[in-house]
Amino acid sequence: MINETRQLAAIDLGSNSFHMVVARLQNNQLQTIDTIKEMVRLAAGLNTQNILSEKKREEALECLSRFGQRIKDLPAQNVAAVGTNTLRKAKNSADFLEAAEKALGYPINIVAGREEARLVYQGVAHSLAQTEDYRLVIDIGGGSTEFIIGKAYKPIMMESMNMGCVNFTQKWFDDGVVTESRIKRAIIGGRRKLEWISDEYQDHGWQECIGSSGTIKTLARILSENYDTHGQIDYEHLKKLADLFAQAGHIKHIILPGLSENRAPVIVGGLCVLMAAFEELQIESMQASEGALREGLLNDMFESSKGRDIRLNTVRDFEVRYHIDVAQSARICHSALQLFDQMENISPEHDTLRLLLLWAGKLHEIGLSISHTNYPEHSGYIVEQSDMPGFSRELQNTLGLMLRLQRGKLKTDLIEAFPRRLEGIEINILLLRIAIILERSRDWDASRKIKIKWEDKKIKLKFPKKYLKAHPLTRADLEQEIQESAKLGFDLMIK
Repeated sequence: MINETRQLAAIDLGSNSFHMVVARLQNNQLQTIDTIKEMVRLAAGLNTQNILSEKKREEALECLSRFGQRIKDLPAQNVAAVGTNTLRKAKNSADFLEAAEKALGYPINIVAGREEARLVYQGVAHSLAQTEDYRLVIDIGGGSTEFIIGKAYKPIMMESMNMGCVNFTQKWFDDGVVTESRIKRAIIGGRRKLEWISDEYQDHGWQECIGSSGTIKTLARILSENYDTHGQIDYEHLKKLADLFAQAGHIKHIILPGLSENRAPVIVGGLCVLMAAFEELQIESMQASEGALREGLLNDMFESSKGRDIRLNTVRDFEVRYHIDVAQSARICHSALQLFDQMENISPEHDTLRLLLLWAGKLHEIGLSISHTNYPEHSGYIVEQSDMPGFSRELQNTLGLMLRLQRGKLKTDLIEAFPRRLEGIEINILLLRIAIILERSRDWDASRKIKIKWEDKKIKLKFPKKYLKAHPLTRADLEQEIQESAKLGFDLMIK
């Protein structure tokens, strides 16, 4: 629970820049008190094999160390930090994140593209006056651009495209030379990426278009200072700007009022992305917004502090969508959490582990919607591959791992191969498996009160007198589980 006397911090490890916003809760409202931005250009550190360079890694870690100094006294629940497109792509992101978390002093999660889009929309929506109009929100980052159609605070259509100001500049203007023909080719390249969403988005329609991110805000500022557009962006003036860039002839020669020195090296790529969006989606005009992903993170923390965790809503939606037997999932959750709550000092990640166990109990049979045969594997696959609003990619994969290992032979190689696994996840896997065994009859047993004792790697389950004798199938399954739990390093005893 977030303490209202404390500050909150949201950190966005973007492909072009790292942002941190610090806010405080005042009169049940978020008030921004500090913002920090550094142009790290993480995407520029990826080679053709998607390996993040040592030089760029060190620059990023130095930046995060400075961020960490600013927020070092905040409790962990008051800080949210996410990585986006570049860290999704980097093959060595797990190693980088381990060092990055040490530098920052707080956990960092990588979000999937559509989750990034949802956070962007939340940040924008909460920065604008609410209307009943549909909005198209576009956020141009360093490595990806998010396209969202929504109404009020609810996103309706979300896509994240692999096109941003850094990677477009690298691809089409790698030597710095800017010509009219290169700009045209870059725009065509962007339109090709947008072709597959264009019809669907235009069919839905929108009444206003909002731009988010530094690239769009910079372009709006350049147009205002050079063409007196008063913050409005339209295609006619974007075309004039493209002509000026081509006349400059080289990225280093693009010097205009409103264009900062830090933003200049990638502005031509960002312009091409935006012009491609205007052409392909037939956008008439756009207004820049101050809200962005980091404000969306702040809003999620604020909502969670009020008991409105979007992740629980996502799990509930999945229960309905996949026709889950909610009575059985409730029994599994009750048994698993009844055991979990008797255990102490499992891990510093106690709260996250408890939530994961709850979600796993609710979703463990989701794979039955595909087939009864090998449904744990199907359950894991659905959770890992689906869009799950509010979940980081790491949380989804961890939940998927638990579901894959919920019963049968324990495939410890899946755990060993799991990058940056949560401390204590083995306990969660074991408790979920035990709960499933206990609730095999799919009927409430109010007489069963199980006590669990936990010391180091020794776990003792104590059942009511004569219970196991009266339930021979449960006893047989638990005795088999003794062998499987040993693969996790546990000495499980049944009494």
